[in-house]
Amino acid sequence: MKTRDIPVLIVGSGLAGLTSAVTLAWRAIPVLLVERHAGTLKHPRARSVNLRSMELLRVAGLESDLVAAGGHSFEDFTIHIAESVTGRELQTLLPRAGARARGEFDLSALSPAVPSMAGQERIELVLRRHAEALGAELRYSTELVALEQDARGVSARIRDLTTGEESLVRAQYLIAADGHRSRMRERLGIGTHGYGTLSHNVAVVFEGDIESLIGERRFALYYLQNPRFTGVFVNGDDPHTAAAGIEYDPSRESTGDFDHERALQIVRDVVGVPDFEARILEVQTFEFASQVADQLARGRVFLAGDAAHTMPPTGGLGGQTAIQDAYDLAWKLAFVLRGDAGPALLDTYAAERQPVAEMTVARQLANYVERMRPDRAEVARHVLESSGSPIPDYMSVAFGYRYRSAAILTEAPDDGAPAESPFVPSARPGTRAPHLPLLHRGARISSLDLMGRELVLLCGPGASAWARAGMAVASPAAAPLITYRLGADLIDVERRWQSAFGVGDSGAVLLRPDGFVAWRSQGEVSSPTDVLTEILARVLCRTPESLRRPVAWGGGAHEAAA
Repeated sequence: MKTRDIPVLIVGSGLAGLTSAVTLAWRAIPVLLVERHAGTLKHPRARSVNLRSMELLRVAGLESDLVAAGGHSFEDFTIHIAESVTGRELQTLLPRAGARARGEFDLSALSPAVPSMAGQERIELVLRRHAEALGAELRYSTELVALEQDARGVSARIRDLTTGEESLVRAQYLIAADGHRSRMRERLGIGTHGYGTLSHNVAVVFEGDIESLIGERRFALYYLQNPRFTGVFVNGDDPHTAAAGIEYDPSRESTGDFDHERALQIVRDVVGVPDFEARILEVQTFEFASQVADQLARGRVFLAGDAAHTMPPTGGLGGQTAIQDAYDLAWKLAFVLRGDAGPALLDTYAAERQPVAEMTVARQLANYVERMRPDRAEVARHVLESSGSPIPDYMSVAFGYRYRSAAILTEAPDDGAPAESPFVPSARPGTRAPHLPLLHRGARISSLDLMGRELVLLCGPGASAWARAGMAVASPAAAPLITYRLGADLIDVERRWQSAFGVGDSGAVLLRPDGFVAWRSQGEVSSPTDVLTEILARVLCRTPESLRRPVAWGGGAHEAAA
Protein backbone atom coordinates (compact mmCIF):
# COMPACT_ATOMS: atom_id res chain seq x y z
CA MET A 1 0.00 0.00 0.00
CA LYS A 2 1.35 3.40 -0.98
CA THR A 3 2.09 5.80 1.87
CA ARG A 4 2.55 9.56 1.74
CA ASP A 5 3.08 12.36 4.24
CA ILE A 6 1.21 15.68 4.16
CA PRO A 7 0.93 18.46 6.75
CA VAL A 8 -2.88 18.78 6.49
CA LEU A 9 -5.48 16.34 5.21
CA ILE A 10 -8.95 17.74 4.48
CA VAL A 11 -12.05 15.56 4.21
CA GLY A 12 -14.90 17.17 2.30
CA SER A 13 -15.13 19.54 -0.66
CA GLY A 14 -17.87 21.93 0.43
CA LEU A 15 -17.34 25.55 1.36
CA ALA A 16 -15.39 24.73 4.53
CA GLY A 17 -13.14 22.15 2.91
CA LEU A 18 -12.35 24.22 -0.19
CA THR A 19 -11.78 27.39 1.83
CA SER A 20 -9.38 25.44 4.03
CA ALA A 21 -7.52 24.21 0.95
CA VAL A 22 -7.29 27.70 -0.58
CA THR A 23 -6.19 29.54 2.53
CA LEU A 24 -3.66 26.90 3.61
CA ALA A 25 -2.16 26.61 0.12
CA TRP A 26 -1.97 30.41 -0.08
CA ARG A 27 0.12 30.24 3.09
CA ALA A 28 2.40 27.67 1.41
CA ILE A 29 1.13 24.76 3.53
CA PRO A 30 0.82 21.57 1.43
CA VAL A 31 -2.65 20.04 1.67
CA LEU A 32 -4.51 17.03 0.34
CA LEU A 33 -8.31 17.18 0.08
CA VAL A 34 -10.39 14.05 -0.47
CA GLU A 35 -14.06 14.06 -1.46
CA ARG A 36 -16.20 10.97 -2.05
CA HIS A 37 -18.40 12.70 -4.62
CA ALA A 38 -17.22 13.02 -8.22
CA GLY A 39 -16.99 16.81 -8.13
CA THR A 40 -18.38 20.04 -6.74
CA LEU A 41 -22.07 21.00 -6.74
CA LYS A 42 -23.88 21.01 -10.08
CA HIS A 43 -27.13 22.75 -9.16
CA PRO A 44 -28.26 25.69 -6.96
CA ARG A 45 -28.17 25.39 -3.20
CA ALA A 46 -26.93 28.19 -0.93
CA ARG A 47 -26.12 31.62 -2.31
CA SER A 48 -23.72 34.51 -1.71
CA VAL A 49 -20.42 35.39 -0.10
CA ASN A 50 -21.24 38.09 2.42
CA LEU A 51 -18.98 41.00 3.33
CA ARG A 52 -17.31 39.30 6.30
CA SER A 53 -16.53 36.14 4.33
CA MET A 54 -15.29 38.20 1.40
CA GLU A 55 -12.96 40.18 3.67
CA LEU A 56 -11.26 36.88 4.40
CA LEU A 57 -11.25 35.42 0.89
CA ARG A 58 -10.06 38.62 -0.77
CA VAL A 59 -6.85 38.29 1.25
CA ALA A 60 -5.97 35.31 -0.96
CA GLY A 61 -7.04 37.12 -4.15
CA LEU A 62 -10.47 35.58 -4.74
CA GLU A 63 -12.73 38.63 -4.56
CA SER A 64 -12.84 39.61 -8.25
CA ASP A 65 -13.52 36.06 -9.42
CA LEU A 66 -16.23 35.51 -6.81
CA VAL A 67 -17.96 38.80 -7.66
CA ALA A 68 -17.78 38.00 -11.37
CA ALA A 69 -19.28 34.56 -10.72
CA GLY A 70 -22.36 36.22 -9.26
CA GLY A 71 -23.02 38.50 -12.16
CA HIS A 72 -25.26 40.85 -10.19
CA SER A 73 -25.16 42.99 -7.07
CA PHE A 74 -26.78 42.64 -3.68
CA GLU A 75 -29.37 45.20 -4.78
CA ASP A 76 -30.76 42.62 -7.22
CA PHE A 77 -31.69 40.26 -4.38
CA THR A 78 -35.21 40.10 -2.97
CA ILE A 79 -36.61 37.99 -0.11
CA HIS A 80 -40.32 37.40 0.39
CA ILE A 81 -42.70 35.45 2.59
CA ALA A 82 -45.69 34.37 0.51
CA GLU A 83 -48.20 31.59 -0.12
CA SER A 84 -46.56 30.84 -3.48
CA VAL A 85 -44.23 32.66 -5.86
CA THR A 86 -47.15 34.17 -7.77
CA GLY A 87 -49.62 34.03 -4.89
CA ARG A 88 -50.49 36.25 -1.96
CA GLU A 89 -47.45 37.94 -0.44
CA LEU A 90 -47.37 38.07 3.35
CA GLN A 91 -44.21 40.09 3.91
CA THR A 92 -41.22 41.53 2.06
CA LEU A 93 -38.02 41.02 4.03
CA LEU A 94 -35.64 42.50 1.48
CA PRO A 95 -35.60 45.15 0.28
CA ARG A 96 -37.49 46.86 3.06
CA ALA A 97 -39.73 49.73 2.08
CA GLY A 98 -37.61 52.79 1.36
CA ALA A 99 -34.33 50.88 1.88
CA ARG A 100 -32.73 52.14 -1.31
CA ALA A 101 -33.81 55.71 -0.60
CA ARG A 102 -32.27 55.48 2.88
CA GLY A 103 -29.01 54.09 1.47
CA GLU A 104 -29.25 50.81 3.37
CA PHE A 105 -27.57 48.96 0.51
CA ASP A 106 -24.47 51.17 0.77
CA LEU A 107 -22.23 49.22 3.13
CA SER A 108 -19.00 50.90 2.00
CA ALA A 109 -18.58 52.48 5.45
CA LEU A 110 -18.68 48.98 6.99
CA SER A 111 -16.22 47.11 4.82
CA PRO A 112 -13.84 47.48 1.88
CA ALA A 113 -15.12 44.20 0.42
CA VAL A 114 -17.74 43.65 -2.26
CA PRO A 115 -20.15 40.76 -1.66
CA SER A 116 -20.87 38.13 -4.29
CA MET A 117 -24.35 36.94 -5.14
CA ALA A 118 -23.10 33.76 -6.80
CA GLY A 119 -24.75 30.44 -6.05
CA GLN A 120 -22.80 27.87 -4.09
CA GLU A 121 -22.23 25.76 -7.19
CA ARG A 122 -20.29 28.68 -8.74
CA ILE A 123 -18.56 29.66 -5.50
CA GLU A 124 -17.21 26.13 -5.12
CA LEU A 125 -15.83 26.20 -8.68
CA VAL A 126 -13.94 29.42 -7.95
CA LEU A 127 -12.57 28.03 -4.69
CA ARG A 128 -11.55 24.79 -6.39
CA ARG A 129 -9.80 26.60 -9.25
CA HIS A 130 -7.81 28.82 -6.89
CA ALA A 131 -6.93 25.95 -4.56
CA GLU A 132 -5.51 23.90 -7.41
CA ALA A 133 -3.67 26.92 -8.87
CA LEU A 134 -2.03 27.46 -5.48
CA GLY A 135 -0.83 23.85 -5.39
CA ALA A 136 -3.44 22.13 -3.24
CA GLU A 137 -4.10 18.53 -4.26
CA LEU A 138 -7.81 17.77 -4.60
CA ARG A 139 -8.89 14.16 -5.11
CA TYR A 140 -12.55 13.55 -5.93
CA SER A 141 -14.28 10.15 -5.96
CA THR A 142 -12.06 9.35 -2.98
CA GLU A 143 -13.22 8.45 0.51
CA LEU A 144 -11.57 8.04 3.87
CA VAL A 145 -12.19 4.49 5.08
CA ALA A 146 -10.10 4.29 8.28
CA LEU A 147 -8.56 6.75 10.70
CA GLU A 148 -6.20 6.55 13.65
CA GLN A 149 -4.39 9.30 15.49
CA ASP A 150 -1.58 9.56 17.98
CA ALA A 151 0.39 12.32 19.67
CA ARG A 152 2.28 13.15 16.47
CA GLY A 153 -0.39 13.00 13.79
CA VAL A 154 -3.18 11.09 12.07
CA SER A 155 -3.03 8.04 9.83
CA ALA A 156 -5.81 7.81 7.26
CA ARG A 157 -6.55 5.04 4.79
CA ILE A 158 -8.21 6.43 1.67
CA ARG A 159 -9.82 4.63 -1.25
CA ASP A 160 -10.16 5.71 -4.88
CA LEU A 161 -13.80 4.90 -5.64
CA THR A 162 -13.19 4.60 -9.39
CA THR A 163 -10.34 2.07 -9.15
CA GLY A 164 -10.74 0.63 -5.65
CA GLU A 165 -7.07 1.35 -4.96
CA GLU A 166 -6.24 2.19 -1.35
CA SER A 167 -3.38 4.24 0.05
CA LEU A 168 -2.23 5.48 3.44
CA VAL A 169 -1.88 9.15 4.27
CA ARG A 170 0.08 10.35 7.27
CA ALA A 171 -0.89 13.93 8.21
CA GLN A 172 0.01 16.16 11.11
CA TYR A 173 -3.56 17.49 11.26
CA LEU A 174 -6.93 16.66 9.73
CA ILE A 175 -9.85 18.98 8.95
CA ALA A 176 -13.21 17.21 8.92
CA ALA A 177 -15.47 19.23 6.62
CA ASP A 178 -17.69 16.39 5.45
CA GLY A 179 -21.15 17.83 6.05
CA HIS A 180 -23.92 17.66 8.63
CA ARG A 181 -24.03 13.85 8.55
CA SER A 182 -20.29 13.87 9.15
CA ARG A 183 -18.80 10.40 9.18
CA MET A 184 -15.67 11.90 10.67
CA ARG A 185 -17.62 13.30 13.60
CA GLU A 186 -19.14 9.88 14.17
CA ARG A 187 -15.72 8.19 13.96
CA LEU A 188 -14.47 10.52 16.66
CA GLY A 189 -17.48 9.80 18.86
CA ILE A 190 -18.43 13.48 19.08
CA GLY A 191 -22.11 14.06 19.78
CA THR A 192 -24.32 17.02 18.96
CA HIS A 193 -26.78 19.16 20.86
CA GLY A 194 -29.64 21.41 19.84
CA TYR A 195 -33.15 20.98 18.52
CA GLY A 196 -32.07 18.36 15.98
CA THR A 197 -34.12 17.55 12.89
CA LEU A 198 -36.66 20.24 12.06
CA SER A 199 -38.16 18.86 8.88
CA HIS A 200 -37.72 16.50 5.96
CA ASN A 201 -37.68 18.23 2.60
CA VAL A 202 -37.62 17.50 -1.08
CA ALA A 203 -36.04 19.95 -3.53
CA VAL A 204 -36.69 19.95 -7.25
CA VAL A 205 -34.22 21.72 -9.52
CA PHE A 206 -35.92 22.63 -12.78
CA GLU A 207 -35.74 24.67 -15.96
CA GLY A 208 -38.60 26.86 -17.06
CA ASP A 209 -39.76 30.37 -17.82
CA ILE A 210 -38.51 31.86 -14.56
CA GLU A 211 -38.91 35.44 -15.78
CA SER A 212 -42.67 34.96 -16.02
CA LEU A 213 -42.64 34.19 -12.28
CA ILE A 214 -40.30 36.83 -10.84
CA GLY A 215 -40.26 39.51 -13.54
CA GLU A 216 -37.28 41.85 -13.40
CA ARG A 217 -36.10 40.62 -10.01
CA ARG A 218 -32.76 39.04 -10.84
CA PHE A 219 -32.52 36.91 -7.72
CA ALA A 220 -35.55 35.97 -5.65
CA LEU A 221 -35.90 33.89 -2.52
CA TYR A 222 -39.36 32.95 -1.30
CA TYR A 223 -40.25 31.39 2.04
CA LEU A 224 -43.65 29.83 1.49
CA GLN A 225 -46.32 29.59 4.15
CA ASN A 226 -49.15 27.92 2.29
CA PRO A 227 -52.23 26.34 3.88
CA ARG A 228 -51.30 23.12 2.04
CA PHE A 229 -47.51 23.09 2.41
CA THR A 230 -44.41 24.81 3.74
CA GLY A 231 -41.77 25.44 1.12
CA VAL A 232 -39.08 27.56 -0.45
CA PHE A 233 -38.19 28.85 -3.91
CA VAL A 234 -34.89 30.28 -5.13
CA ASN A 235 -33.76 30.93 -8.67
CA GLY A 236 -30.26 30.21 -9.90
CA ASP A 237 -27.49 32.07 -11.72
CA ASP A 238 -28.82 30.54 -14.93
CA PRO A 239 -31.87 32.72 -15.71
CA HIS A 240 -33.88 29.64 -16.69
CA THR A 241 -33.08 27.51 -13.61
CA ALA A 242 -34.59 27.48 -10.13
CA ALA A 243 -35.17 25.18 -7.17
CA ALA A 244 -38.52 24.50 -5.51
CA GLY A 245 -38.71 22.72 -2.19
CA ILE A 246 -41.39 21.58 0.23
CA GLU A 247 -41.51 19.81 3.56
CA TYR A 248 -42.84 16.24 3.54
CA ASP A 249 -43.75 13.61 6.12
CA PRO A 250 -41.41 10.57 5.82
CA SER A 251 -44.02 8.40 7.58
CA ARG A 252 -46.36 8.98 4.64
CA GLU A 253 -43.99 9.41 1.69
CA SER A 254 -40.60 7.94 0.80
CA THR A 255 -37.93 9.21 -1.54
CA GLY A 256 -39.19 6.78 -4.17
CA ASP A 257 -42.54 8.57 -4.30
CA PHE A 258 -41.00 11.69 -5.84
CA ASP A 259 -41.10 10.61 -9.46
CA HIS A 260 -41.30 12.99 -12.42
CA GLU A 261 -45.02 13.56 -12.08
CA ARG A 262 -44.79 14.28 -8.35
CA ALA A 263 -41.77 16.56 -8.87
CA LEU A 264 -43.62 18.54 -11.53
CA GLN A 265 -46.59 18.95 -9.19
CA ILE A 266 -44.27 20.29 -6.47
CA VAL A 267 -42.92 22.89 -8.89
CA ARG A 268 -46.43 23.95 -9.89
CA ASP A 269 -47.59 24.19 -6.28
CA VAL A 270 -44.57 26.26 -5.29
CA VAL A 271 -44.78 28.70 -8.20
CA GLY A 272 -48.56 28.86 -7.96
CA VAL A 273 -49.21 28.17 -11.65
CA PRO A 274 -51.25 24.96 -12.19
CA ASP A 275 -50.08 24.40 -15.78
CA PHE A 276 -46.50 25.68 -15.47
CA GLU A 277 -44.17 23.87 -17.88
CA ALA A 278 -40.89 22.73 -16.39
CA ARG A 279 -38.06 20.35 -17.23
CA ILE A 280 -37.00 18.47 -14.12
CA LEU A 281 -33.20 18.40 -13.68
CA GLU A 282 -32.74 16.89 -10.24
CA VAL A 283 -34.74 15.73 -7.23
CA GLN A 284 -33.10 15.59 -3.82
CA THR A 285 -34.37 14.85 -0.32
CA PHE A 286 -32.68 16.39 2.69
CA GLU A 287 -33.29 17.53 6.25
CA PHE A 288 -33.47 20.92 7.93
CA ALA A 289 -31.68 20.56 11.24
CA SER A 290 -30.43 22.74 14.07
CA GLN A 291 -27.51 21.39 16.05
CA VAL A 292 -23.94 22.07 17.15
CA ALA A 293 -21.19 19.54 17.75
CA ASP A 294 -20.37 19.02 21.42
CA GLN A 295 -16.70 19.53 20.57
CA LEU A 296 -15.05 21.16 17.54
CA ALA A 297 -11.80 19.29 17.97
CA ARG A 298 -10.48 16.02 19.27
CA GLY A 299 -6.75 15.47 19.27
CA ARG A 300 -5.43 16.52 15.89
CA VAL A 301 -8.78 16.44 14.11
CA PHE A 302 -10.89 19.59 13.75
CA LEU A 303 -14.53 19.90 12.68
CA ALA A 304 -15.51 22.73 10.33
CA GLY A 305 -18.63 23.82 8.49
CA ASP A 306 -21.75 21.66 8.66
CA ALA A 307 -19.79 18.92 10.42
CA ALA A 308 -19.42 21.36 13.31
CA HIS A 309 -22.83 23.05 13.15
CA THR A 310 -25.99 22.61 11.13
CA MET A 311 -28.68 25.24 10.77
CA PRO A 312 -31.78 25.79 8.65
CA PRO A 313 -31.08 27.93 5.55
CA THR A 314 -33.11 30.85 6.84
CA GLY A 315 -30.67 33.72 6.80
CA GLY A 316 -27.81 32.54 4.63
CA LEU A 317 -25.28 32.19 7.46
CA GLY A 318 -24.58 28.46 7.17
CA GLY A 319 -22.18 28.84 4.26
CA GLN A 320 -20.64 32.00 5.71
CA THR A 321 -19.95 30.29 9.02
CA ALA A 322 -18.28 27.43 7.15
CA ILE A 323 -15.98 29.83 5.28
CA GLN A 324 -15.12 31.66 8.49
CA ASP A 325 -14.44 28.41 10.40
CA ALA A 326 -12.02 27.36 7.68
CA TYR A 327 -10.15 30.65 7.58
CA ASP A 328 -9.77 30.78 11.36
CA LEU A 329 -8.44 27.24 11.45
CA ALA A 330 -6.14 27.72 8.43
CA TRP A 331 -4.14 30.66 9.75
CA LYS A 332 -3.69 28.99 13.12
CA LEU A 333 -2.57 25.71 11.56
CA ALA A 334 -0.13 27.60 9.35
CA PHE A 335 1.35 29.44 12.33
CA VAL A 336 1.81 26.21 14.28
CA LEU A 337 3.19 24.24 11.34
CA ARG A 338 5.71 26.99 10.53
CA GLY A 339 6.81 27.23 14.15
CA ASP A 340 5.47 30.77 14.56
CA ALA A 341 3.07 29.72 17.32
CA GLY A 342 2.87 27.05 19.97
CA PRO A 343 0.48 24.11 19.53
CA ALA A 344 -1.85 25.60 22.16
CA LEU A 345 -2.90 28.21 19.57
CA LEU A 346 -5.01 25.45 17.99
CA ASP A 347 -7.03 25.20 21.20
CA THR A 348 -8.32 28.70 20.49
CA TYR A 349 -10.17 27.45 17.39
CA ALA A 350 -12.86 25.76 19.47
CA ALA A 351 -12.76 28.45 22.15
CA GLU A 352 -13.54 31.13 19.56
CA ARG A 353 -15.71 29.38 17.00
CA GLN A 354 -17.97 27.30 19.31
CA PRO A 355 -19.75 30.35 20.81
CA VAL A 356 -20.14 31.82 17.32
CA ALA A 357 -21.69 28.55 16.14
CA GLU A 358 -24.14 28.48 19.06
CA MET A 359 -25.23 32.07 18.46
CA THR A 360 -25.53 31.69 14.69
CA VAL A 361 -27.54 28.49 14.91
CA ALA A 362 -29.88 30.18 17.39
CA ARG A 363 -30.35 33.16 15.05
CA GLN A 364 -31.10 30.92 12.07
CA LEU A 365 -33.51 28.80 14.11
CA ALA A 366 -35.40 31.91 15.24
CA ASN A 367 -35.55 32.96 11.58
CA TYR A 368 -36.98 29.54 10.68
CA VAL A 369 -39.89 30.09 13.05
CA GLU A 370 -40.48 33.64 11.86
CA ARG A 371 -40.14 33.02 8.14
CA MET A 372 -41.41 29.50 7.61
CA ARG A 373 -43.14 27.92 10.61
CA PRO A 374 -44.74 30.46 12.98
CA ASP A 375 -47.13 27.64 13.86
CA ARG A 376 -44.39 25.56 15.52
CA ALA A 377 -44.67 26.70 19.11
CA GLU A 378 -42.35 23.95 20.35
CA VAL A 379 -39.49 25.28 18.20
CA ALA A 380 -40.11 28.85 19.33
CA ARG A 381 -40.08 27.65 22.93
CA HIS A 382 -36.78 25.83 22.36
CA VAL A 383 -35.23 29.02 20.97
CA LEU A 384 -36.20 30.97 24.07
CA GLU A 385 -35.15 28.29 26.54
CA SER A 386 -31.82 27.41 24.91
CA SER A 387 -30.56 30.91 24.14
CA GLY A 388 -30.95 32.17 27.70
CA SER A 389 -30.73 35.79 26.55
CA PRO A 390 -31.95 37.82 23.57
CA ILE A 391 -30.32 36.68 20.34
CA PRO A 392 -28.37 39.52 18.70
CA ASP A 393 -29.80 40.96 15.50
CA TYR A 394 -28.80 39.56 12.12
CA MET A 395 -26.05 42.08 11.29
CA SER A 396 -24.44 41.71 14.71
CA VAL A 397 -24.42 37.92 14.36
CA ALA A 398 -23.09 38.05 10.78
CA PHE A 399 -20.42 40.71 11.24
CA GLY A 400 -20.10 41.64 14.90
CA TYR A 401 -19.40 38.33 16.63
CA ARG A 402 -16.75 38.48 19.35
CA TYR A 403 -13.91 36.14 20.28
CA ARG A 404 -12.56 35.26 23.70
CA SER A 405 -9.56 32.95 23.96
CA ALA A 406 -5.91 32.71 24.90
CA ALA A 407 -5.11 34.49 21.61
CA ILE A 408 -7.13 37.56 22.69
CA LEU A 409 -6.07 39.87 25.53
CA THR A 410 -9.56 40.84 26.66
CA GLU A 411 -9.87 44.18 28.39
CA ALA A 412 -11.53 44.62 31.76
CA PRO A 413 -14.33 45.07 32.43
CA ASP A 414 -15.73 42.60 29.90
CA ASP A 415 -19.49 42.89 29.45
CA GLY A 416 -19.68 39.31 28.13
CA ALA A 417 -21.76 40.29 25.10
CA PRO A 418 -21.48 37.70 22.31
CA ALA A 419 -21.55 40.34 19.56
CA GLU A 420 -21.56 44.05 18.86
CA SER A 421 -23.11 46.16 16.12
CA PRO A 422 -20.69 46.33 13.18
CA PHE A 423 -22.04 49.82 12.47
CA VAL A 424 -20.63 51.02 15.82
CA PRO A 425 -17.38 49.06 16.16
CA SER A 426 -15.51 49.36 19.43
CA ALA A 427 -12.11 47.97 18.35
CA ARG A 428 -11.93 46.18 21.69
CA PRO A 429 -9.74 43.08 21.72
CA GLY A 430 -11.85 40.18 20.46
CA THR A 431 -13.74 42.25 17.89
CA ARG A 432 -13.29 42.69 14.16
CA ALA A 433 -11.15 45.72 13.42
CA PRO A 434 -13.07 48.72 12.08
CA HIS A 435 -12.79 49.68 8.42
CA LEU A 436 -10.52 52.75 8.37
CA PRO A 437 -9.63 54.23 4.95
CA LEU A 438 -5.86 54.63 4.55
CA LEU A 439 -3.29 55.53 1.93
CA HIS A 440 -0.36 53.16 1.46
CA ARG A 441 2.27 53.97 -1.16
CA GLY A 442 -0.22 56.20 -2.93
CA ALA A 443 -2.97 53.57 -3.07
CA ARG A 444 -6.20 53.77 -1.10
CA ILE A 445 -6.65 50.75 1.15
CA SER A 446 -8.53 49.78 4.30
CA SER A 447 -7.19 48.90 7.71
CA LEU A 448 -8.74 45.48 7.02
CA ASP A 449 -6.54 45.13 3.93
CA LEU A 450 -3.52 44.93 6.24
CA MET A 451 -4.48 41.44 7.41
CA GLY A 452 -2.75 38.57 5.67
CA ARG A 453 -0.12 36.00 6.48
CA GLU A 454 1.25 37.70 9.60
CA LEU A 455 0.23 39.64 12.68
CA VAL A 456 0.14 43.41 12.17
CA LEU A 457 1.19 46.05 14.70
CA LEU A 458 -0.66 49.22 13.74
CA CYS A 459 0.85 52.25 15.49
CA GLY A 460 -0.49 55.76 15.87
CA PRO A 461 1.35 58.75 14.38
CA GLY A 462 3.00 59.51 17.73
CA ALA A 463 3.84 55.87 18.50
CA SER A 464 7.40 55.70 17.19
CA ALA A 465 8.42 53.79 20.35
CA TRP A 466 5.87 51.08 19.61
CA ALA A 467 7.00 50.98 15.96
CA ARG A 468 10.64 50.48 17.01
CA ALA A 469 9.52 47.76 19.43
CA GLY A 470 7.66 45.99 16.62
CA MET A 471 10.74 46.03 14.43
CA ALA A 472 12.90 44.79 17.29
CA VAL A 473 10.62 41.88 18.19
CA ALA A 474 10.12 40.81 14.58
CA SER A 475 13.82 40.94 13.71
CA PRO A 476 15.67 38.71 13.27
CA ALA A 477 12.57 36.73 12.30
CA ALA A 478 11.51 35.93 15.85
CA ALA A 479 7.81 36.67 15.33
CA PRO A 480 5.50 36.77 12.29
CA LEU A 481 4.89 40.50 12.67
CA ILE A 482 4.66 43.45 10.28
CA THR A 483 4.67 46.96 11.71
CA TYR A 484 3.02 50.05 10.23
CA ARG A 485 2.92 53.56 11.65
CA LEU A 486 0.35 56.14 10.66
CA GLY A 487 1.98 59.27 9.29
CA ALA A 488 4.99 57.26 8.10
CA ASP A 489 3.86 54.09 6.32
CA LEU A 490 0.16 54.91 6.20
CA ILE A 491 -1.91 58.06 5.86
CA ASP A 492 -5.14 58.31 7.87
CA VAL A 493 -7.16 60.03 5.14
CA GLU A 494 -10.19 60.72 7.34
CA ARG A 495 -8.20 61.38 10.53
CA ARG A 496 -10.27 58.85 12.47
CA TRP A 497 -7.50 56.72 14.00
CA GLN A 498 -8.26 57.64 17.59
CA SER A 499 -12.04 57.43 17.35
CA ALA A 500 -12.03 54.26 15.24
CA PHE A 501 -9.56 52.23 17.31
CA GLY A 502 -10.16 53.81 20.72
CA VAL A 503 -6.51 54.59 21.41
CA GLY A 504 -4.45 57.76 21.58
CA ASP A 505 -2.02 59.27 19.11
CA SER A 506 0.80 57.26 20.67
CA GLY A 507 -1.23 54.07 21.02
CA ALA A 508 -0.92 50.79 19.13
CA VAL A 509 -3.18 47.93 18.06
CA LEU A 510 -2.25 44.32 17.32
CA LEU A 511 -4.27 42.79 14.47
CA ARG A 512 -4.48 39.07 13.75
CA PRO A 513 -4.47 37.54 10.25
CA ASP A 514 -8.29 37.39 10.41
CA GLY A 515 -8.58 41.13 11.07
CA PHE A 516 -9.53 40.70 14.72
CA VAL A 517 -8.00 42.95 17.36
CA ALA A 518 -5.83 40.83 19.66
CA TRP A 519 -4.59 43.65 21.92
CA ARG A 520 -4.33 47.42 22.09
CA SER A 521 -2.50 50.04 24.12
CA GLN A 522 -3.99 53.46 24.76
CA GLY A 523 -0.58 55.15 24.62
CA GLU A 524 3.08 54.86 25.49
CA VAL A 525 4.48 52.50 28.13
CA SER A 526 7.91 52.05 29.65
CA SER A 527 9.96 49.26 28.02
CA PRO A 528 7.65 48.82 24.98
CA THR A 529 9.85 46.06 23.52
CA ASP A 530 9.49 43.94 26.66
CA VAL A 531 5.75 44.61 26.83
CA LEU A 532 5.24 43.73 23.18
CA THR A 533 7.31 40.56 23.60
CA GLU A 534 5.05 39.45 26.44
CA ILE A 535 1.94 40.31 24.42
CA LEU A 536 3.09 38.38 21.35
CA ALA A 537 4.09 35.41 23.47
CA ARG A 538 0.56 35.22 24.87
CA VAL A 539 -1.16 35.67 21.51
CA LEU A 540 1.11 33.10 19.83
CA CYS A 541 1.00 30.69 22.78
CA ARG A 542 4.79 30.77 23.02
CA THR A 543 7.21 31.66 25.79
CA PRO A 544 8.70 35.17 25.91
CA GLU A 545 12.15 33.59 25.80
CA SER A 546 11.44 32.03 22.41
CA LEU A 547 10.69 35.50 21.05
CA ARG A 548 13.96 36.90 22.35
CA ARG A 549 16.11 34.64 20.21
CA PRO A 550 16.16 34.01 16.44
CA VAL A 551 13.98 31.23 15.11
CA ALA A 552 13.42 29.90 11.60
CA TRP A 553 10.46 31.62 10.00
CA GLY A 554 9.12 31.46 6.46
CA GLY A 555 7.36 34.83 6.46
CA GLY A 556 7.85 37.70 4.03
CA ALA A 557 9.80 40.92 4.31
CA HIS A 558 8.88 43.41 7.01
CA GLU A 559 7.80 46.97 6.34
CA ALA A 560 9.98 49.81 7.56
CA ALA A 561 8.08 51.80 10.15
CA ALA A 562 10.14 54.27 12.10
